[in-house]
Amino acid sequence: MIIYNGFMQSAKYIAILGRQPELGLLELESQLGAAAVVPFGRWAALLDRSAAVAEYGAIVKMGEVLYDGPAADVRALPIDPAQLPRADSGKTSFALSLYGLKATPRFVVVAGLALKKALGGSVRFVAPSEGLAASAAQLRHNHILERGFELLVVVNGQRMIIARTLEVQNIDWYTQRDYGRPARSAKVGMLPPKLAQLLVHTTSAPTVVDPFCGTGVVLQEALLAGRTAVGSDLAPDMVAASRANLAWLPEVAPRPLPAWTVTEPIDARAVTLPPGPCAVVTEGYLGPNLATAPTPARLAEIQAELRSLYGDALAHWAAQLPAGAELALCVPAWHMPSGWHYLGLVDDLSRLGYTMKVFKHVRTPVLYARPDQIVGRQLLLLRKN
Repeated sequence: MIIYNGFMQSAKYIAILGRQPELGLLELESQLGAAAVVPFGRWAALLDRSAAVAEYGAIVKMGEVLYDGPAADVRALPIDPAQLPRADSGKTSFALSLYGLKATPRFVVVAGLALKKALGGSVRFVAPSEGLAASAAQLRHNHILERGFELLVVVNGQRMIIARTLEVQNIDWYTQRDYGRPARSAKVGMLPPKLAQLLVHTTSAPTVVDPFCGTGVVLQEALLAGRTAVGSDLAPDMVAASRANLAWLPEVAPRPLPAWTVTEPIDARAVTLPPGPCAVVTEGYLGPNLATAPTPARLAEIQAELRSLYGDALAHWAAQLPAGAELALCVPAWHMPSGWHYLGLVDDLSRLGYTMKVFKHVRTPVLYARPDQIVGRQLLLLRKN
């Protein structure tokens, strides 16, 4: 592999990133190392090795590069159609997804029909249901990869990558481990499994500890990643929910799971961390549910209460963690008319015994939120001093 002017030369693979591409870069860099990942435009990253999409919460597709060169007319792609796979029987189905181009959905259809003509034979083109790219759901539900192929066309400046999709995100599996769990609770923030998976992947210790475990989403993702999981929560109903969900997980997991423990109810500011190397991965209390943005005075009250909670918890954990221990923490942020307002915990980290981890490809901390949300999540990725 050769890096020149920030670009990977002769890349073998390309990853298509999710709704917040910086999260995918964060996860890839954590797992593969900064040198193995090169951002390519807004929505993709070039890799020198393949990565299993199932092992990443923020990667939507993984493709094998067929062409890497000057940008060309998408209606006459510079690849040999003969190298593209065909169905063993019946019609071959294919999709075409464009990233980094200023185009219309109609243009994708025109380009797809041109490729269909070049392919010849019994071929069905499946156009994106919206936008310029086929979704993971569309590819899976139409069995595109089993009956044909998807081409990814990614343009960054004057450089074009054309890749054949190898794997797409299994949205049905995420749905099962979210809505299919026996115990769920809207009052604890509904942490998405994809985000919990990503948080776990930013750490490397063999044991993951969640002192605000709620219904056990972080613990679930730690187990699926092959880590031992230890959880606790102040609320007895949350302890019961975590235990029920983790007892259910082996019924649907694709492989045997490591050991897990959910302790009796205990405050996160008093919890005893397990001996041996561990990483604290957690989404703490996000504050009261808000239907509308709070007044500045009310927001100040909420911030003061939660800053005290998190500060005390972090100080208590710091007294038990060895130097170099990793933490991945979700704390609340509030969308006010004047913009996003943060907890301000970053200013306290040095005093509490932590530093922010530094990444080459992403500036941290990262905000995880949708535009219409009042309460979002700020991701704090820390290391014990």
